[in-house]
Amino acid sequence: MNADGRLEPEGITGKAFKKVRHGYRVSEVDQFLARVAEDLMRLREHLRRGTVPIEPLLTPEEVEQKTFNGTWRGYAMQSVDEFLDEVVAELRRAHRALAEEEQWRSAPRAPLQPPLHSAMRSLPAPEPVARPLTARDVASKVFAREPHGYRVEEVDQFLGVVAIELARVGGDPTTSPRLTAQDISAKRFTLGPRGYVMHEVDDFLARLAAQLAERESGWRTTG
Repeated sequence: MNADGRLEPEGITGKAFKKVRHGYRVSEVDQFLARVAEDLMRLREHLRRGTVPIEPLLTPEEVEQKTFNGTWRGYAMQSVDEFLDEVVAELRRAHRALAEEEQWRSAPRAPLQPPLHSAMRSLPAPEPVARPLTARDVASKVFAREPHGYRVEEVDQFLGVVAIELARVGGDPTTSPRLTAQDISAKRFTLGPRGYVMHEVDDFLARLAAQLAERESGWRTTG
């Protein structure tokens, strides 16, 4: 917890609970808290960048409804439940902030009316149309690293699977894809030291998902 009283992802994954004769199964609690920490980090990253999540992220309601199996020498149930109450409050704050940011961005505003010549000068140069990603592009993709990011081996392994699939379908629009846009959008990676920068991986996967979605649309039309 930081000076503002907010939970930090590291404080969630590193949370220690007392073990009792009969409590919650340790592995289940630890795995769930790891997912909570990852999704909280993603929520804050989206808020910082002003982007809307396309991947499914934990909601406060899902945490409230979470149950764990009981076992011998498990985590003290009351301690875990009380900590999850804090997690629910933190997730609620993050989701609310993201919703407010999105509402602010989408609110109608009066257009600015600068002089035409100055408006023309301020227009950005048109961006080149991105060509479709090839199997080689995906297999050779390199991301920057950060102190705590997506595990390198997991990302590389998944992109290897994607590259194989792109190579398989090639340029044949009649070939039914085995990997869908939804598969890519829903993909999750665990966090680790010296991992890939999360937003770089997320942006690349979003581009891949959009490319596959376009292909799937064409395949359904021709099919």
